[in-house]
Amino acid sequence: MRPLLNSPATEEHMGNNLRLRLISSLLTGAMTIWIIFAGGFWLYVEIAICLCGLLIEWSKINHTKKTALFVGGVTYITAPMIFWLWSAIYRQEAMIRSILWILTIVCSCDIFAFFGGKLLKGPKFAPKISPNKTWSGVFIGGVFAFLASIIYIFFSEWPSETNFAKIIMSVIIIIAAVLGDLLESKVKRILGVKDTGKIIPGHGGICDRLDSFLLASNVFIILDYSLKMGFIFG
Repeated sequence: MRPLLNSPATEEHMGNNLRLRLISSLLTGAMTIWIIFAGGFWLYVEIAICLCGLLIEWSKINHTKKTALFVGGVTYITAPMIFWLWSAIYRQEAMIRSILWILTIVCSCDIFAFFGGKLLKGPKFAPKISPNKTWSGVFIGGVFAFLASIIYIFFSEWPSETNFAKIIMSVIIIIAAVLGDLLESKVKRILGVKDTGKIIPGHGGICDRLDSFLLASNVFIILDYSLKMGFIFG
């Protein structure tokens, strides 16, 4: 018999899952940051493992064999991961500065959106796609992600003349991070799966953990290239 929504058993399960999620986040986050700062061989390995894991999960959950969706997903996953791997090999210092910026935005947005939504509750953001996401959570997450990005930008070693462009890019990347989460939720609903895997306790699969990061990275690549070519803020 399934426990009632607000029963003690359900609340205990949610509490245990939250603790498991926090522990997983701390461990994987600490390991990821350490490897990024260490750089070199282990950074290449980490990116390659993530890429392989993402593609394996995507292949497994796409059991309906929707060709266009499958190819689109492979491109969506591969493009940013290959970009980060290439950058790690050929311009590692710039890559580390950029990927830490993206992770700062994505993680701040995710963490504060989660706790902000839990605390303030309120109207749902996209109830048909992600029932647990609220407008209050999205707003709180966006505000704190923007503040974290501003702090990172001004304490980084980027040329000061690019700060304004980076601030504008922050807003766009924050929006991408929110939409990345919704995009994966929508795709999982289309494919009829709850999680993309079980490798990360409390989170699910690698795709579940990197949903916001993937779209944020794709958007960053476009914005970064456009900025360097003078297409924007020229």
